[in-house]
Amino acid sequence: MIESKDLLVAKVVSLLEDAGFLASDCCMVRSCFDILARKDGRLLLVKILVNIEGLTHKSAAELKNVSYAMSATPLVIGDHMKNAPLSSDVIYTRYDIHVVNLDAFAKILEEKPPQVYSIRGDYCVSINSDLLSEIRKKADLTQDELAERIGVSKQSIHRYESSGRISFEVAERLIEFLKDDILLSKEVFNPEIRQIEEKIDESATGIKKTALYDLMKLGFDASLTNAPFDIYAVSRKPNERILTVVSNDRVGLQRKVEIMSSISEITGARKVCISNRTQKLDVVVIKPKQLTVIKDKDEFFEMLDD
Repeated sequence: MIESKDLLVAKVVSLLEDAGFLASDCCMVRSCFDILARKDGRLLLVKILVNIEGLTHKSAAELKNVSYAMSATPLVIGDHMKNAPLSSDVIYTRYDIHVVNLDAFAKILEEKPPQVYSIRGDYCVSINSDLLSEIRKKADLTQDELAERIGVSKQSIHRYESSGRISFEVAERLIEFLKDDILLSKEVFNPEIRQIEEKIDESATGIKKTALYDLMKLGFDASLTNAPFDIYAVSRKPNERILTVVSNDRVGLQRKVEIMSSISEITGARKVCISNRTQKLDVVVIKPKQLTVIKDKDEFFEMLDD
């Protein structure tokens, strides 16, 4: 039975909380992720897709960029691809983001992650390359001899002992022949995520672009995000992270501030709203004209403290 997105979100939040994570459901607003969760120093940005074919290059890029900025791990949790259900024994990859189903995610939280992963349709595993070389030498086998025994080339054995990546089918033959478990679990929570250099989204409104440039002039490393907050800014000295909602939309502003406040509590980041609205909000509100005349970061932080 195919799960609905709302049900998947609820189940994922429940799994995270049972595992000791603080979690925020961000589905009330448009965002590149649906759940933000934190445990100790580990921060997750989770996208929920019933059909993972819905993960596009653009949505993946948005998720990776905000993950990079926040030093977080992006993850997609889904139910199926096209007409086939996702396997609970496989970690899939789309646009360099790990994709799993609910059962596989539960295993990951229990620190028993699936050992098989799929890249462009190929099923692979990671092996302990040093252990493979050690076992082969103890068995007094050359790379040529081991290759002949399991039906691969010498070059393949050399590659296995260098990179540790191997097809699932060959790994089964290798383990059966060596009588030893050389498999390694796939690292899910700490993938290497690189920032994707892209121009500022032309769909961003003028007030957002202006706020971004003003924060950058003050010395912040800042970027626009498709998240419950519109700008994520970092100040190296002092070491501060700023979540910023930028909007003049009364209804949307209230929803975004509510979710941003939850994220602020979980991440420890400070929060601010840039708006011409005068409605009462649970956050410091700075008018766009005020932002343009702030002299430096010290004055900006003084306004947040006031």
